[in-house]
Amino acid sequence: KDLIPNGSSILLSVSGGQDSMALLKLVADLKELHNWELNVWHGDHQWHDKSELIAQGLNEWCARNNIHIHITKANRGEVTSEKLARDWRYNELNKTAAWISSKNANHQCKYILTGHTGSDRAETFIMNLARGSGLHGLGSLKESRVFKANIFLVRPLLMFNRLETLEICNHLNLPIWIDPSNKDTNINRNKIREQVIPILEEIHSGCSIRIAQLAEKISNSQEEKKAIE
Repeated sequence: KDLIPNGSSILLSVSGGQDSMALLKLVADLKELHNWELNVWHGDHQWHDKSELIAQGLNEWCARNNIHIHITKANRGEVTSEKLARDWRYNELNKTAAWISSKNANHQCKYILTGHTGSDRAETFIMNLARGSGLHGLGSLKESRVFKANIFLVRPLLMFNRLETLEICNHLNLPIWIDPSNKDTNINRNKIREQVIPILEEIHSGCSIRIAQLAEKISNSQEEKKAIE
């Protein structure tokens, strides 16, 4: 409730995986309590043959649950790297939020939500540490930051790890659509997720949680420093 005020118009980025489905269900259950207007955006990267089936399944699930969904399909070969994919997603989210706002001048879509978890935060920390980063990079993936103009990018699930979002989905009997590209270790983040973190967890169990907590502490200290300055 501190991240998203009552009466807000929300656009939730949903891939169909366990993290975003857990967030979608939790926000959908809370929207009446906080008078939120909920819209969902799904991006089809066209990275694999099953991508259209994921979009179709998610569209049908949202229809059954009376949730508005916007689906954008990339041109095949348009997003050929992790960075291009991220840039494409954020650009499409921004355009979709602007379109939603244009339909209701008195109820602007100011909050874009993503399903990033503490596990993602730990992966980002390791990636930035390995390639060389200052404290700003090590404290990335904040709970909330200014995205575009008066739009905020909010990550409400940073308190959870990936095992916990899976438990939420199983407990609430939520569908999960597995993107096979998430196992492609040619993508750096996937390599860290599938190969590096398991080794670190074997050496020091629970290390990914502690890494995420350290990233949060660094982020908070950077914010406090800015406030003093």
